[in-house]
Amino acid sequence: MGIESQFGPEAQKRIADAVKRAEALSRSQIVPVVVEKSDPYAEALWRGAVLLAAVATAVALVIPFPLTLGELVAIQLAAGVLGAFVSTWDPVERLLAGRRTQAQAVQARALRAFEEHGLARTEEGTGVLVFASLFEHRAVILGDHGIHAKMKDATHDEWAVALTALSAGMKAGDPARGFVDAIAHCGARLAVHFPRDPASHPPVNELEDAIRVERG
Repeated sequence: MGIESQFGPEAQKRIADAVKRAEALSRSQIVPVVVEKSDPYAEALWRGAVLLAAVATAVALVIPFPLTLGELVAIQLAAGVLGAFVSTWDPVERLLAGRRTQAQAVQARALRAFEEHGLARTEEGTGVLVFASLFEHRAVILGDHGIHAKMKDATHDEWAVALTALSAGMKAGDPARGFVDAIAHCGARLAVHFPRDPASHPPVNELEDAIRVERG
């Protein structure tokens, strides 16, 4: 299922409405972003090719049929091409890319999104990025300097439930629901630390409420 089908007009409206409700409770600016994949993981393709070529070589050397050097090279090349092809299958690619590499790629992509979508330029430094990368089934929530100054070392714990909800939505094949649940939790926590007083802090929507949907 492609990213566009998972985030059609109805799903995007649900998420935008969730952002509106959350921002009505606090002085934060929440921006949801979803990407199809945080990195092309070229190393996974090469690892797949080398691994299957090595397996084919080992098998060729133990079979009781003599092979010429040309035949051995042909087998290695064919196995390498097949290995590269198999490594494009998502479960295999994730395995070959490795959990640490994926975690680093998602974190780096989230940091880039934070800058790209203006979260570092809000008036009170209260921008919050709610980010998901579908291929890796990983989520990241990042707050600007105003968030960290108020929430300090508890930031990770504050976002833990929201991250769990967003990750659960992705794994269940309903990432839009994951975003709605995560944004609702973020809004509740932000309302505690950055409550909105309509008299002194009338609602100002500095950043668009819509989810940003990106293929890569």
